[in-house]
Amino acid sequence: MNKLFLLTSVILLSSLIYARPVQGEMRWVDLQGQRTVVEAEWLRLHLEVLALRLSYPAYRVSLEIDDVPSVKFTFVASGGMAKHLTEDVEREAAEEIMSYHAQGIQDQVEKLIKKNFPTLWDRLDVRMDLHGSFMGPGGDWSDPPKLIGEWRQGIFIWVP
Repeated sequence: MNKLFLLTSVILLSSLIYARPVQGEMRWVDLQGQRTVVEAEWLRLHLEVLALRLSYPAYRVSLEIDDVPSVKFTFVASGGMAKHLTEDVEREAAEEIMSYHAQGIQDQVEKLIKKNFPTLWDRLDVRMDLHGSFMGPGGDWSDPPKLIGEWRQGIFIWVP
């Protein structure tokens, strides 16, 4: 026991005495260069970061630019939340909850575009330029997510 303690102490002391600062792989000079980024790619990056900020354990949000182009969100509810919205509460209450979330996403997208993309902001009509899907888990683990409803022109619509 004493030998193990002595060996550990020697190794620890020698590592403290002979320790030197380690140089990392990145240098500040390497981060000073400029890069040209296309506006659409810059918006995609901002939307991805915003989507991460809007996601919680009960649901995940993704934001992207589609082919139209417009901003599309996908709201993927957890199993418990999807069950609550589709089975436990009345349809009107579930619509109100999903509309609340869609409106919150819409507000955040508007704020982002207004602040960082003034050229887009001048022509943005969120009723037309933002739409989304509300998804829940499939019936089995291997099933893809199922569509619960859609957000179009500022209104939540159930999918049969």
